[in-house]
Amino acid sequence: MSNTKLRSAKFSINELVKKSRVHAYASKADMRHMLFRSIKDLHELGYKVGHIKGLQAKHIYALVEHWKAQGKKPATIKNYMSKLRHTASLLNNPNLIKQDNAAYNIEKRAYSSTINKAIHQIDLSKCTDPHIRLSLEGQVLFGLRREESMKFIVSMAHEENLIHIMPSWTKGGIGRSVHITNDAQRQWLNKVAQFVQSGESLIPQDRSYKQHLNHYQAQTKLMGVGKLHGLRHAYAQRRYRELTRFYDPKGQGFICPVDGGKQYKLMTHEEKMIDRRARQEISQELGHSRINIVKIYIG
Repeated sequence: MSNTKLRSAKFSINELVKKSRVHAYASKADMRHMLFRSIKDLHELGYKVGHIKGLQAKHIYALVEHWKAQGKKPATIKNYMSKLRHTASLLNNPNLIKQDNAAYNIEKRAYSSTINKAIHQIDLSKCTDPHIRLSLEGQVLFGLRREESMKFIVSMAHEENLIHIMPSWTKGGIGRSVHITNDAQRQWLNKVAQFVQSGESLIPQDRSYKQHLNHYQAQTKLMGVGKLHGLRHAYAQRRYRELTRFYDPKGQGFICPVDGGKQYKLMTHEEKMIDRRARQEISQELGHSRINIVKIYIG
């Protein structure tokens, strides 16, 4: 009976995720996975929920305490809570989960990083698929997320000195515009325009996104690399140096803290003003709504 209820609950999750306003495939997959995990954990705790609509406020408290006992990091728990809040919104059940994580005694997430995860060098000659190679180049040159780089349609995106990242390509369903600042970016845009037909993305016409994602992962494995999120880190660090140089009256600019540059607390008032302006622009270019998240990339 328990297995039947678990299967029923998972089916209801699938149906709910289909209605989600989240656009990106990876984000929907994450939401589905986290909700599956939550329901399974509840069953193991003795709460035999048979439908996602059966979630109650007491279940959220039980899950949080269970995840703490498992040793899950605060950042991981907060990701689960974010998905559960979106679930409460879809279920039109605002009383299901409190908006403040402090109500569950979840520690604050530390966005600053002491480890430099940037990938500044990558041998693209090892990539045998031209679609994926172009996507990887887009990640390097514009700091695009993996999904954005594959769904990129140059005929829709390129406008004079800007590229427009469409909401349906992004993780959070929020579009953005990124300035073209160098010749390498322009050359890449021209190369993509010559490679694909107008209106086509960097996903071959005979593949679905999921099929192409599997192929992407196989290609990067052959290249001896992983998810390559470090390419976004490298982009952010380069932009920090460029932007601080642009705003610095002396024209010198700063190295970012995670790469050995001066820590914020040691900066002068003028340096802090330059630092903040650079972070604001980088936050917008990367598609983050909060400037604090930029700490993950540059310290």
